[in-house]
Amino acid sequence: MTMYKEYNTNQLSLELNLAYDIPMNHEARLISLFVDSIPNHVLLEEKSHTGRPAFHPAMLLKMTLFAYARQVFSGRKIVQMNDEVIPMKWLSQDTYVSYKTINNFRSSKHANNLIKTAFIYFTLLMRENGIIEDDALFIDGTKLEADANLYSFTWKKAINKYEEALNDKTAELYDTLVQEGVDLALSKEE
Repeated sequence: MTMYKEYNTNQLSLELNLAYDIPMNHEARLISLFVDSIPNHVLLEEKSHTGRPAFHPAMLLKMTLFAYARQVFSGRKIVQMNDEVIPMKWLSQDTYVSYKTINNFRSSKHANNLIKTAFIYFTLLMRENGIIEDDALFIDGTKLEADANLYSFTWKKAINKYEEALNDKTAELYDTLVQEGVDLALSKEE
């Protein structure tokens, strides 16, 4: 059995109830629902059975995804967000997490793969819920309109046929837009 600190976003604390301050359609709630839908066998990795219990990976993943959604990649700035931003406090249940812990989590191979996969699926989830509008799609410099005209219909069929290739492009986009920023922030904080 792995050792993790108790973590449950459905259990409200008695000191300060943050659930009322966050609208039901806020992106923090969507991130929380998304991460809670990930099975534990995917989230958890085998850790040491001795020593201090680790923070639950679900909490760290929620904090990371929320920070990345706000274009914050530095571990220190994520900690600052956790101190100042109410939705981030809600995601972490107002738990203090050091920047070293966040950076260690993000730099582990398991978490790195988990964050990248979550980025792809979270993007799809946001598109399905209408948070990201896909009125136009740009691939290799070609603009594809959502309106059905002669050219967009042809390209839409090609896009539907090669959806896996789009996920690969999303993964490449993650590597260029997000991972480079994370790597730069991690190198500055070491």
